[in-house]
Amino acid sequence: MFCKNVEKGRNGIVHYIFTIVFTIFGYLLGQIPMLIAFYFAMNKYNDIGTNALLEFQGNPDFSLFHISSNEGLFLILLIFIFAFVALALSIKYIHKRKVVSLISSTMKIDWNRILWSTGFWFLLLLLVEILTYFNHPDRYHFRAPDSSFIVLLLICLFILPVQTTFEEVFTRGYIYQAVSYNTKNVFMGFLVSIVIFAFMHGLNPETVKYGFWPMMSYYISAAILLGLIVIFDDRLELAIGVHTATNIFGALIVTYEGAAMQTDSLFINSKISPVILALEIIVLGAIFLFVSSKKYHWDIKSIDWFCKY
Repeated sequence: MFCKNVEKGRNGIVHYIFTIVFTIFGYLLGQIPMLIAFYFAMNKYNDIGTNALLEFQGNPDFSLFHISSNEGLFLILLIFIFAFVALALSIKYIHKRKVVSLISSTMKIDWNRILWSTGFWFLLLLLVEILTYFNHPDRYHFRAPDSSFIVLLLICLFILPVQTTFEEVFTRGYIYQAVSYNTKNVFMGFLVSIVIFAFMHGLNPETVKYGFWPMMSYYISAAILLGLIVIFDDRLELAIGVHTATNIFGALIVTYEGAAMQTDSLFINSKISPVILALEIIVLGAIFLFVSSKKYHWDIKSIDWFCKY
């Protein structure tokens, strides 16, 4: 069982405290390159004042500092690279177990699962976006790709997955296993991982533009779907693929005003509804779960949500 991987290492409360603190430290350390870039920009350009920092918190637009969107995206993703390294080191040296134990019940990563779920979920998102486009073409603005789009594509394919994988490994790997083990209840691990995931994304600037609770309906729906995938598949790869496809689609194909990651995607949607996005997650999630259950022969009826260790 995936949750029982936690038994392979040290699980004292102090180990969890140090790991979480060290991961947060890595996250904060990863912000230093971005702050350095802001410092040099403010010294180079006279039109950038301290108010730009305040404006950036509500609208993460790197053009405020004369930084290209690709450079800005890289600086944001660098934060998660630092956090992932900190988490990995903590698992290895504090918990004394392998990082792969946070991903797979078999202790081997199934790359085919990641590739399949990424591709299938990306296709589902594309189909919904096409239908939305034909119903509301006035909301979409097309941006002709140039040479910078190739750079964006490379970032999305080779760097952005680090960010999505970290979030999955931390919430539905580390937190899920830790809570399940210490409460002796898998369902509690499922609930706490949802809360942590929603809280992490509740700090995004979208909540300011579109409202906290409307955006939370989307984040919670996504967290429930990803949590169910992990419960049913008893491993993390499918959830990693779904999360990765979602972020790549948002960065590369269609983004929207006020998004946490401002990129030069092919399209920008001027009007979104977080509640509609949540409903889309529910419908597409049901399709994904059904297809996955057939493909991977899930025995959902045998799952004991309140199983004991």
